[in-house]
Amino acid sequence: MSEPGLDSLVYVSSAVKLLSPEEVEYLLTRARQRNAEYGITGVLLYIGGNFMQYIEGPAGNLEVIYKIIREDKLHTGIILVTREPVEEREFGDWSMAYHTREAQGYVGSPAEGVLLERKLQLPVTNPSTARIVLHGFWNRSSPY
Repeated sequence: MSEPGLDSLVYVSSAVKLLSPEEVEYLLTRARQRNAEYGITGVLLYIGGNFMQYIEGPAGNLEVIYKIIREDKLHTGIILVTREPVEEREFGDWSMAYHTREAQGYVGSPAEGVLLERKLQLPVTNPSTARIVLHGFWNRSSPY
């Protein structure tokens, strides 16, 4: 179902230090609460100290959340990769999904991990710019 006025963005950044699973869990708890309040959904990927995040929601609310993200001292070197309007949400089921390739760093359920693996694959037709970028980041970081 289409929502009017949806915007999305993808950014990359680097953690100021490698984060422990507890620090990641704290970051996710804060982000999920804030995103739910503002109607923002998305996914955070964390690999080897690098973040890629995709967020989507009402344009004005997205700007508020992105400003908070840019001011967060846990990461540095933020680069906006893409920002564009979207017809429908890519990650509407998650206030902030999370995935990592860190052996000790996954803090989600196994079922969520399987769903995210599927979401990080490209659809056969018309993948969004965000899905292409997320897919590239995730697969370039593959240990296989």
